[in-house]
Amino acid sequence: MGKIRFGIVGIGMMGKMHMTNLQRNPHAEVVAVCARTASKVKAVQEEFGVPYGYTNVDELLANPEIDAIVVATGADAHKEPVIKACKAGKHIFCEKPLAKTLEDCAEIEEAVAANDAKMFTVGFMRRFDPSYAEAKAKIDAGEIGTPILFKGVSLDPDTVLPAHLEGVKNGIYVPWFIEMGSHDTDLARWFLGGDPEECFATGDAYVCKELADYNDYDNGFSLTKFDNNTTAYIQVGRTGTCSHVESEIVGTKGTIRVNSVPRKNYVSQFTKAGVVEECQESFLMRWRDAFEGEINDFVDCIMTGRKPETTAHDGTMSLKYCLQLHQAYLDGKKK
Repeated sequence: MGKIRFGIVGIGMMGKMHMTNLQRNPHAEVVAVCARTASKVKAVQEEFGVPYGYTNVDELLANPEIDAIVVATGADAHKEPVIKACKAGKHIFCEKPLAKTLEDCAEIEEAVAANDAKMFTVGFMRRFDPSYAEAKAKIDAGEIGTPILFKGVSLDPDTVLPAHLEGVKNGIYVPWFIEMGSHDTDLARWFLGGDPEECFATGDAYVCKELADYNDYDNGFSLTKFDNNTTAYIQVGRTGTCSHVESEIVGTKGTIRVNSVPRKNYVSQFTKAGVVEECQESFLMRWRDAFEGEINDFVDCIMTGRKPETTAHDGTMSLKYCLQLHQAYLDGKKK
């Protein structure tokens, strides 16, 4: 088999990042990009040396040279290109969350099932981070006994708040339990092997108070009972001092912690100010290996015929859990 030829739908930060990783893969090449603005399409074509550029996804999918697509638009715009790509018989990598509503997820799942001869996956890249992959392998090997509790903390630095507020006002961003929490809800299901049953959530717009006008928040805290008698604690926030994601999985015979300290590297400074370790500056830096790993795994699935572990149904169930957390937050505010 020759190289897998990709089209990228959505050429913002995530689209460009996936494009860069695909161009590093010896078995893949990016031959087309698609976005609404012609000038942006042309600029990205020139920057990345991509031969085809489109402002219409139908035209991109009609190109017979394209084998697969990456959908890297906003969550509200995932359904249309995914369903059309299924009908066109393409392999599809879709960014998370799978969609904004469960109804859209159901339509996507139906289309993916009808396109079963092709590969489909959702970009839950934390599964491909070397540390998280190692944690899962140890858990599967029984090293901490039976998992009973997942604790996930996902924090962005407060520098993102102004841009996020504008995105919320313009309907681009979804509430934080959905946008950021989708990673932790996926990890909770992955590590605990169950699905949420009862959720409690609280929090507030403590710093960026305008978010409250949109039923959004800059910090959220939740506790969930799963259907297999396990528990998940998920905390999301946008007021951290750096990009900080940590997880803990508690088992009946031990505990695994991942990234308890958001170290930038292994350098420590001993000065009058104390012991200083620089923190991870952005999520792109923290998850660089994971992003590359997930797209390489998808290319390998296409090459070998192996089905991706992360399915459209995982995307649906992650969103369902996120929506339960968000609704629990709203219900708590009414009391």
